[in-house]
Amino acid sequence: MNSICIFPDPDALADAIALRFRKESKQAARENRLYSIVLSGGNTADKIYRRFGLSKFGNEIPWESVHVFWTDERCVSPESVESNFRTAQQAFLKTVVIPDENIHRIKGEEDPLKEADRYASEIQNHQILKKNSTYCFDWVLMGLGLDGHTASIFPGKENFLSTPKLCGVSQHPQTSQNRITLTASALQNAACITYHVFGSDKAGIVSELVSKSPESKKFPVAYIPGEWYLDQAAASNLENS
Repeated sequence: MNSICIFPDPDALADAIALRFRKESKQAARENRLYSIVLSGGNTADKIYRRFGLSKFGNEIPWESVHVFWTDERCVSPESVESNFRTAQQAFLKTVVIPDENIHRIKGEEDPLKEADRYASEIQNHQILKKNSTYCFDWVLMGLGLDGHTASIFPGKENFLSTPKLCGVSQHPQTSQNRITLTASALQNAACITYHVFGSDKAGIVSELVSKSPESKKFPVAYIPGEWYLDQAAASNLENS
């Protein structure tokens, strides 16, 4: 079974992630290593990222050696309220002192197919920059949709789970909105993947995924294993799994 950490509420979960980010990035800096973190979008992520901008975290994280990437992005401008980049920018990037070249934004305003190829190249170049590191990314923070999607890998899009390409263009199943997403190949090139999940509305799907029930096989998350950071509400069905 994958590692599961359960917190009393969303605030405690967000604090734990921020504390770990501070600890791991400082350790990397002491060892003269770059530290690469990959961010997802959504309301859960926003609560976490606002912690990064607080002085007790933001002032101690060695931003000059931290590189920020994204799991996916909607094909919108960076100023759009739908932009995952904007979520992080408003939450902490605009307040911390991080070099511009350390912010690896997916350019949702560009041609999707060309941008997917460009971002894949940017990831590959970063892997070279990390020199002797086994993994490109130190920590990937992932969300979980009610339909079992993560990043912008939706049910029925198994090609993103098996392709050797690092990035691709996906469409939201309801709105058909284009999204640029990292594939499983890129996401799994990480020292650690953590799914952060809040709320009782996710309790059922969390239980299915953690117990690896037959039903869970229809969810993309089932094929990208990682550890679980859950609040009490999201974990409420686990004792029954």
